[in-house]
Amino acid sequence: MNSFLLYLAKSGLCLALLYGVYWLFLRRETFFVLNRAYLLGTAALSLILPLIRVPSPFLTTVVMGGGPAASAALNVPAAATQTPADPCLALVLIYLAGAALFSTRFALRLVGLVRAVLKCGTERRDGFHVVVCDHPGEPFSFFNVIFLDRSRGPARDWRRILAHELAHVRQFHTLDILLSECLAIIQWFNPFVWPYRDSLRETHEYLADRAAVAQGGSLAGYQLLILEQSVGGNLLGLASSFRTSQVKRRLQMLTKKKSKGWTRVKPLLILPLGAALLLAFAEAKVVVQPGPEAVVPQTQPASNPPAQEKSEEEMIKALKEKSAKLAQMKEENAAQITKLKAALENSTDGDKARLTEELKAAKITSLELDRKGFGLEMKKLELALNKETDPVKIELLKKKGAELKAKDEEYAQKLAQVKPNGTEAKKK
Repeated sequence: MNSFLLYLAKSGLCLALLYGVYWLFLRRETFFVLNRAYLLGTAALSLILPLIRVPSPFLTTVVMGGGPAASAALNVPAAATQTPADPCLALVLIYLAGAALFSTRFALRLVGLVRAVLKCGTERRDGFHVVVCDHPGEPFSFFNVIFLDRSRGPARDWRRILAHELAHVRQFHTLDILLSECLAIIQWFNPFVWPYRDSLRETHEYLADRAAVAQGGSLAGYQLLILEQSVGGNLLGLASSFRTSQVKRRLQMLTKKKSKGWTRVKPLLILPLGAALLLAFAEAKVVVQPGPEAVVPQTQPASNPPAQEKSEEEMIKALKEKSAKLAQMKEENAAQITKLKAALENSTDGDKARLTEELKAAKITSLELDRKGFGLEMKKLELALNKETDPVKIELLKKKGAELKAKDEEYAQKLAQVKPNGTEAKKK
């Protein structure tokens, strides 16, 4: 969960910085196509950059030894540790609740568009679907469907209104709007996502206005049409509408002098800024240096490697043979103890003392055999430890060896209590 929240924070920071560049340097320029491309690139980079993991060329983390510290630095999962409760769970739940709320709003707007089409019906005109409604409302478009109000404005204005909406359709502005809505759902907590969305839609209007004016007719007449259409009606949030709240800026952009050629390189600011963010999110390189915790596996000189391999094979084989023999001895001793217990229950007073001593000796033998088993297990662990190079597995082997040693000492104390004269016999 921590990584998920960290991704959201990095993504929000990317959007804030990239949109800040647009607000400072690009929003007053008239190269609307480049501005649209910059804003779309801003959305894509804010989602992708935090996912890219690259090593930092400037930061280095030095870890001494090969113990748990090195394992944590190298992101090696520790098998024997327990993860405490995540304190960020409440934040994740709040985020999901907000995302669900804005997703529901998004779905309701889509339903509203579908209901408008079903209620008013569609007409096919020049490859596009036109919905002519009788109820008051402003012209707008969604994908290749254009909505017009039959009672709004004289019929002579429809040509320019239709040209404006066709520009939205042909330039696929609906896809941009859907992208901005999805970004707003993901980053609803980010205060910069809302002005970003408005700037993208404003750029759409500039592009559509330019296309409508290029169809011919009076510029002043088109500006008057914008003012007339700006009064009344409600906007559908997912549609590209002829009327927007930035009427003053639209009118200014229609008469503003075109930006100079050299200003066209301004959108390229996204490249160095994106590279800087990538470096800011880069991970420090981890360098593990041998230290007191490092376990350096013993190696044989290259002059005689087969002899070392043969010695290890013989030791492993001998340990297997001893383990098998020890298991057989344990079975025979367990059978002897069972036999003596049965004989002791059915014995006479004269035999009880002898059988009791024999049973005690068999139990002492059982403890000694168990200790021999612990010794063989510790030998196996020692061989495995000399061959292992993974720091996590080395720690686990050491822990298991400590447990076997503790059991061996416990059985030694038991033997000291039950052996004759309180002394422990020597191991064979």
